[in-house]
Amino acid sequence: MAKFNSYLLGKVKKSVGNVTMCYTNKQNIAKAKIFSRRDNPTPEMLDQRAKMKVLVQLSRRLIPVIRKGFVGMGNGTTSNAFVKANQVAVEVDEKHVATIVFDQLKMATGLLYTPKVTVTYASESKMYSFEQEMQEEEEGYALADDKVYGVLLETVLNRAKIVPLRDRGENGNTSYALPEDWDEANVKVYCFATLKNGSAASDSRYLTV
Repeated sequence: MAKFNSYLLGKVKKSVGNVTMCYTNKQNIAKAKIFSRRDNPTPEMLDQRAKMKVLVQLSRRLIPVIRKGFVGMGNGTTSNAFVKANQVAVEVDEKHVATIVFDQLKMATGLLYTPKVTVTYASESKMYSFEQEMQEEEEGYALADDKVYGVLLETVLNRAKIVPLRDRGENGNTSYALPEDWDEANVKVYCFATLKNGSAASDSRYLTV
């Protein structure tokens, strides 16, 4: 910062190059602009950015799912909770390219018990068959009227479908057709449960087809 007097310029208030001039306390003052410096990011920072990018992009396609599966998780949004919970489900290579490990991906998280569900797929009919086993009630963790959901995720299109299954207290089978334009080879399947009023959820489970 420098003080100067100028009869030609009078009271100066402008910027020239990297110098800003102003008039205060009956004096002209010249200040050098301060430009913020950004150091080169570390490999760890680049890895973290890559993880965040792929998870944020995926979360935008999964909003209907994660609004059910991450309800009540912390003070942030369900999307933020999804991204935070799935940091461990992303691998980053030496070029800082991130890849989601889909069998580790969480579609839901919470204190409720995960439902007992298996799934098979028939290529001829293009139908998924969810087989569900009844679970006994346990206060605070499992109720007979808990809602159970399957999730189909097409990993190339990054599109998902929620499949409402039977209540936790029921046995039975639910069929669901492969959505149009989906490739069965790219589909991953998950399940989770919520309270009837949707205020809490279980952890999700990856289902082997």
